[in-house]
Amino acid sequence: MSKNYLIGVCVLLACSGPGKGETDTAVASDTSTSTITSATTTTMTTGPTTGTDSTSSTTAEPTTTEAPTSTSTSTSTTDTTAPATATETTTTTGGGNCVPLVCDGKTYACGDCMDNDGDGLADLADPECVSPCDDREDSFATGLPGDNMDPCKQDCFFDGNSGGGAGDCAWNLKCDPKSPGGDKCPYDENFNNCPEEQPQECIDTCQVPNGCDCFGCCTVVVDGMSYDIFLGDQNCSVAQIDTCQQCTKNPDCDDECHPEECEVCFGETEPPPGCDDPTCEGDAQPCQIDEMGQSDCPDGLFCQTGCCQAIIPG
Repeated sequence: MSKNYLIGVCVLLACSGPGKGETDTAVASDTSTSTITSATTTTMTTGPTTGTDSTSSTTAEPTTTEAPTSTSTSTSTTDTTAPATATETTTTTGGGNCVPLVCDGKTYACGDCMDNDGDGLADLADPECVSPCDDREDSFATGLPGDNMDPCKQDCFFDGNSGGGAGDCAWNLKCDPKSPGGDKCPYDENFNNCPEEQPQECIDTCQVPNGCDCFGCCTVVVDGMSYDIFLGDQNCSVAQIDTCQQCTKNPDCDDECHPEECEVCFGETEPPPGCDDPTCEGDAQPCQIDEMGQSDCPDGLFCQTGCCQAIIPG
């Protein structure tokens, strides 16, 4: 009897042992599954909340109790939010909207986001636009009242005015053998006011584009032909380049263009073939002009021969 009793006890213990183990395993498994499910729910809930931070129209769905109800609800919220954010970014920063460029409190033809002369090129994408302070897209002349309108006396062509001052650039069209002043100011070989050098202030402050001198004598290339034209000619345009007043560059303030060094020359908007970025002097920032005449220059600057320059006057 004693031996049989011990055997019976052992059998009972052996049977009960595995059952408890299975129960423990099941509990641990349930606990682990619950923990994973909880972590997954937290992750899916956090995703949409983070994604909506970049928009101003955050709705209640991602933060209410609906998000942790099921994985499919959270996924749907994420898919809906992402495209909306991308669309807003493209609209505001993709370059689709033209922003007028203001010069001295006014908006002129070369900064008004319009193709004023109907040649398919607007504002700074038009070679006849010297700067946003230019009020004619159909001519290299600026069209600004009083801007270098004297038939003979010239100062810095690119400063938006004709006012001369101490140390300013000064030249007389009577000194040019090609008579860019036309019949109103023909070349005079006996004229005695043709300085060989310009003041240093003129050299330092006149914002001359690549390929021009400080008095508006610029080299342009049309259909493979190179022309030195006077920008003060009211009727000078790309379409009538053969009729433009020719000129002789002033060697003391001529900013020669070097396309072989990746410089963008006057009348061009893109770097020469083989150049990724245009070369700029000093700390000027390289820039690009799109088909709408807009550039990636900061406020108060415009893109001139591939480099950001100050809008003068401005």
